[in-house]
Amino acid sequence: MAEDLGMQEARQPSALDIATQWATLPAEHLAVALAALDPQLAREHEARMQAERDRALAEQERIRALGAERLRAHRRHLHGVYAGLVVALATLGASVHFGINDHPVLAGTFFGPTLLALVKIFTLGRSDAADLKLAAAASRTAANQLAPQPPPPPPPAP
Repeated sequence: MAEDLGMQEARQPSALDIATQWATLPAEHLAVALAALDPQLAREHEARMQAERDRALAEQERIRALGAERLRAHRRHLHGVYAGLVVALATLGASVHFGINDHPVLAGTFFGPTLLALVKIFTLGRSDAADLKLAAAASRTAANQLAPQPPPPPPPAP
């Protein structure tokens, strides 16, 4: 329907289209046509080569950007691992310190769920609600053990 109305997409005839039109002419005219055709073919070839160079440059840029993003992700991961190592050593040191100074509940708190939750947060970059609940429960237990105990009731009188 669009062809009937003359609404075709306008396109430049290619060198091959021109050559097929000139093929019906005598040999002298064909020699002139081929001489005129050579610059057109060179222009088309140069345009295709430029498009290919542009595509190759875009692909190289995409690969470079992907490599840079992977390098940044790797560095972030390594920083998390280093932070996890520092936290693990600090909590282990605190656990040993409290263990030596007769605070076994605090030593257990630092060595147990707190250590696991914090190291998991830093090294894996995620945390589960269960990890945080365990660490909070251990902290409450330690706080309850450290709170002053009420004096025992006096023994019954005989």
